[in-house]
Amino acid sequence: RREGRRAKAQSRLRKSITMGTQSASLADDSALGQTVIEEKAEAPVVAPAPIPALKFNPDDSLAGHPEDLDAFWREHPSFIWGPCVLAALVKGCTMVPQVAAYITANEMTPYGFYSALEYTVFAVILSYAFHAFVIIHVTPNRKLQDHNMYNQKPHAMAARSTAAICTELVFAVYPMAPSSKSWIHFWAATAALAVFWDAWFYAAHRFAHENKWAYKFFHKTHHLNKHSNCFGAYFVSYQSHILLEQSVVLIACAAGLPRDVFNFYMYYGTLGTFIEHCGYELGSMKLPLVPITFGQLSTALSFYAVGFLEGVNTAEHDWHHEKFTTNYSLSFKYLDKIFGTYNKGRKAGPTPVSDAVKFKDC
Repeated sequence: RREGRRAKAQSRLRKSITMGTQSASLADDSALGQTVIEEKAEAPVVAPAPIPALKFNPDDSLAGHPEDLDAFWREHPSFIWGPCVLAALVKGCTMVPQVAAYITANEMTPYGFYSALEYTVFAVILSYAFHAFVIIHVTPNRKLQDHNMYNQKPHAMAARSTAAICTELVFAVYPMAPSSKSWIHFWAATAALAVFWDAWFYAAHRFAHENKWAYKFFHKTHHLNKHSNCFGAYFVSYQSHILLEQSVVLIACAAGLPRDVFNFYMYYGTLGTFIEHCGYELGSMKLPLVPITFGQLSTALSFYAVGFLEGVNTAEHDWHHEKFTTNYSLSFKYLDKIFGTYNKGRKAGPTPVSDAVKFKDC
């Protein structure tokens, strides 16, 4: 019996020793776990890399530009006194006896304030209306620079654009010939104006890009924002507007520009320049309410562009704004192709990675 009691006592002793060892082990594990938790808590939290977002238009280069018309005119009074001086010079020239005799012989009359005002109001309203059309109706897959969003509130661009369009009131004193006498006369005069204006624009525009002084004085403002927007069409300095538009019209008037040809070319051309600067491929887009596309409408209205006179499209001019070089023409491609300055530009839609690398290196 004594041996039995001794065996039971030894058994209880072994159990107590085992339980103590396990308790110590659990305590050690608990302490180790607490240490790991504390180390994890003290470790710095690394934020995940941000997902690249679609860039937004406006550029920092437009920061500080006036965002309303009153402020713009206060800061850039040349948009007020400039056209006044030009109008006074034109009016003075028409009073020179030899010039007055030429005007009388060709039955020329001033375009008139109300006619100039009608066009100016039309162009300003069209700029805002077309901007709204792009925002509401044009789908993102038509975007040419797909990595940049279309700026829906370009306040600075709209202010300068409106001020530039208002300078068209200078046309009030431009002497114009009577309306064309036949459809053939209308077609020939329109074609002549288009070809002349395009050639002038190509030469002056290319000069303004390749000459550093000319670029800074005339054209730099127009390229401050690389991302296309329909208000960018008239985002110009006034001296640039004289060089590339108002002087051209004045020379054409001196050559006998018929009033109806001027009306057609300016009204249609204003819509055309908004389309070229909008940054979207609209050629295949169906127009509201009618069974035709923008491209078909443009072809129908560009009846004077035949044969080698291929019309400029948005992709080509958008490339010019993105890269600053090539595609200097206004209406046709042939001069760019002849002188080696032509580039077909981007295609609408997402840019393939391989092409994105090429574009980056251009």
